[in-house]
This record gives sequence, C-alpha cells and structure tokens, in this order.
Amino acid sequence: MNRQNAPKGIEWTRIKDPDGTVRPGYTWNPTGGCFHGCTWEMPDGSITECYAKTIAERFTRAYSHGFEHHYWRPHNLDAPLKVKEKAGIFVGSMADLFGHWVPEDHIWQVLHKMSEADWHIFQTLSKFPIRLPKFGQFPDNVWVGVSLPAGHLMSETGGARGLKAYLKHMKHIKATVRFMSIEPLWFDVAPVLEQWLETEGELPFEWAIIGAASNGSRVFQPKREWTAGLVEQLNAQKVPIFFKGNMAWEIWYEAFPKAA
Repeated sequence: MNRQNAPKGIEWTRIKDPDGTVRPGYTWNPTGGCFHGCTWEMPDGSITECYAKTIAERFTRAYSHGFEHHYWRPHNLDAPLKVKEKAGIFVGSMADLFGHWVPEDHIWQVLHKMSEADWHIFQTLSKFPIRLPKFGQFPDNVWVGVSLPAGHLMSETGGARGLKAYLKHMKHIKATVRFMSIEPLWFDVAPVLEQWLETEGELPFEWAIIGAASNGSRVFQPKREWTAGLVEQLNAQKVPIFFKGNMAWEIWYEAFPKAA
C-alpha cells in the first residue's frame, strides 16, 4: 500500500501531538552546504545524488561557492522566534549542522535559539554522529537524528560496518528523542540491529523513519525481506515507525515518539 495523495515537503516535520493536533512543518537553514558528497547507485544502474546538492546547484545565488562550502547565515537565527504557532522544524534541510566543517560556535548559537524557541520541536539530522555527544544534553525540544550511512557508492558491507559505528555514537547522545533516518533503505539493516540487541539489549534511538530510494520521479522499493525484517525488529522493540510517502507496504506506519 502506498499512501495516497501524500502532502509535498518533508512529511515527518508535521508532528502529531498526543492530543491529535498536527503541527505545521517547516525547514530552517541557519547554515548551508555540505561536504559529505552522498551518491547512490539505483537498482537500474543509474546514479543519484543528495537532493540538497541538486537543489543548491539550481540556486547559484544562494550557493555562490557551490554546495561543498560552509555558509553561515546569522541573519536567519531569529526566524523560529517569529513563528508563534507550535511547529515541527527540521534544522538543516540544506546542510549538516554537525558536519566536521561547521565551527562549534555556529552550532552553539543555533542550539541556543532552539532552546529559546521552546514551544517548537526541532529535528536535526546528521551523517557525522561522532560529534553529537560532544554537545552534552540537548534541549528537551530538540530531536537528534542520524542518517543511515550512504554515499560514494558504498557497498552493502560498508554500509553495515558504518551503521555499527553510528549506533555506538548514538548510544552516547543525550537527547529526549534520538532517531534514525533509514532513507533510503538500501541494504539489509535488520541483522545489524539484531547483532546490536544481542550485546546491548536495547536500540540507541526512540524513532525510525524509513524511505525508499528514488532518482527523480523514479522510485525503487527496498527488497521485501529488508522491509519485513526491519519492521519486525522495530515493532519488537516498540520503536515508533514513520514511513516516507514513497514506501509501499501492506501496513502503513506514521507514528511519532511519545515525547511529541
């Protein structure tokens, strides 16, 4: 089953509160640019790249030095304070706030504004989890996410090895909600999680987002056994699952963590 008439934009920013209220979802980019250079090989042999890089290259005025550059936009720091209605705000849709190239002072300034705008829920997402524990306890309204390792045409073995390292770093993140973005689901993640559970007993995240691979309008569903194994693992651990709109599955998952 695919979700019909899925709204455009980043669905998981539209957080559903316990009382059923759905927050409007926004993106906020006080920083811009990224050095990860993520690329994937699709099942048909085509190569796709990070959507943010594709978008940035179309807007050369905003990214005059190219996408592989750090842009600091302090004039944009107060933007969340001007939004009075409770919202879900994805921080860094066109960046990795915690990338190794981002000055620590810039990160602290962004964290301070997130703490100040405490009626919003902010969601961060990084492919550099080694840095996240260094910032101590995150504000209660900041959900800290880590993306599934991917990029530079990595092999499935490399992806699994990277995920094991990511989980170790996630264990030390101090946040109300830690989440894993498994988008795209491009290799069999379930055995890695199973191995982790055998030694650690519980997963180091409280929410999981799952999505299919895509190249433009073409969508490539993950292998059926990959989705089945992953969903089974997460359900067994009572980790809420959120399916991106491009997923196809018999049961639809669109849950948020209890901290919402």
